[in-house]
Amino acid sequence: MTDIGAGRIMAAFASLGAAATHLAVAPSHFGDWPLSGVFFFATAIFQVGWALAVMRTAGLPTMAAGLLVNTGSILLWAVSRTSGLPVGPHSGMPEQVDRVDLTTVAFEAAVCVLVLWGLWSRHTRGFRSSFSAAVVIGAAGAGAAGLALPAVELAGSHSHGHGHEVAEESVPHPHGQGEEHPTTPHGGEGGTTPTPPPPVAGESGEPEQPPQPTSGHAHSPGTAPHDD
Repeated sequence: MTDIGAGRIMAAFASLGAAATHLAVAPSHFGDWPLSGVFFFATAIFQVGWALAVMRTAGLPTMAAGLLVNTGSILLWAVSRTSGLPVGPHSGMPEQVDRVDLTTVAFEAAVCVLVLWGLWSRHTRGFRSSFSAAVVIGAAGAGAAGLALPAVELAGSHSHGHGHEVAEESVPHPHGQGEEHPTTPHGGEGGTTPTPPPPVAGESGEPEQPPQPTSGHAHSPGTAPHDD
């Protein structure tokens, strides 16, 4: 524990952070293109295994493997966000940059920097006690989790933008009772104007006409009608 060094501890937790975000977005990539999903799963598994290995040994093969894989992942991400991948269902179409991507690249860049520092200064000083190493491990783990967890939460809604917008399809929707159709000026469905009911006597604007007598002669009261 005392011989590990702070650089290896931080590199290990940065690798675990990148693995967490890769695992979080892998299902969406797998649904979009299975080969892409396999790549993300494989990269995440490697990053977890490398984090465990670097905590045990700082040999040249281990450090070189971490440097090559993380550098390659960063370069591949840069291509996919600038000119687009040359293969796949969205070949040649650049994807959008989001917070999940930036968090993953930051973790991978930290791994590369720490590995290069470890290779340059081969005789790194360890910790004076296991307690000091445990404190650094706790701080590095908390920092990696604080950066990775928000990105993992956002990864559930991770989508691929390819520089073009998809027009919304026109979907018919029912209208509630009393709601007017947008294309009907008088509230009728299907563009048909409803026929108003026939007017009822007394309800129209015209005054009622008194009934007309059937005969042209008027009779005074008390007299019987007679034939002309």
